[in-house]
Amino acid sequence: MRRMLLIESGARGVLAVNGVFCGPVEPCGQAFPCGGDAEVYIQLFPFEPGQAPLTAALVLRGGEVERLTPEGCCYMLLWPDGVMELELRMPGQEDAPDGAREDAQDVLTAYLNMRRTGDARSRELLAGPGAEIALGEYDAVVPLRFMPVGAPRGFDLRAGIVRRVSGNVAKVDAVLARTAVDAAGRQRILGMAVLEG
Repeated sequence: MRRMLLIESGARGVLAVNGVFCGPVEPCGQAFPCGGDAEVYIQLFPFEPGQAPLTAALVLRGGEVERLTPEGCCYMLLWPDGVMELELRMPGQEDAPDGAREDAQDVLTAYLNMRRTGDARSRELLAGPGAEIALGEYDAVVPLRFMPVGAPRGFDLRAGIVRRVSGNVAKVDAVLARTAVDAAGRQRILGMAVLEG
């Protein structure tokens, strides 16, 4: 599987990866190809006066994150299709506010959020009992911008479920749904599939 390391930062600054100057960190991040076995050393030099540089270390073995430090400043999401999204936060930098941009939830996202919190009304979003699948425990629901490569055909909605792997690393599995509109005009889930990241 090809892997891509996407480095993002809430603090404006310039980036160096393994000692190579890479320019300013853009809001959408910078992407780098990455092997399954790699040691990547990242430095962020912030533009903010008086702010010290941040140095991070990422060690991958067999495609898995073996080490990501410092834990309080580095957070990684492992997306389907080999994308590794690394967020760098300067010491003392606050989290971005949740829900800063509220998108309308589709029926799959609503179902997954309700199910995560134990809301029994989540079953009302299914076309029938055969539509439910085992998902296990997960920590959050995130949108997937694209259908994963190799996804089976016939699914019209997608979302990601996030499972924490360690303190600062989480994995995103793709959940796909096939939907239809019922006689009352409400969209219902006919079936689902999970593609593990």
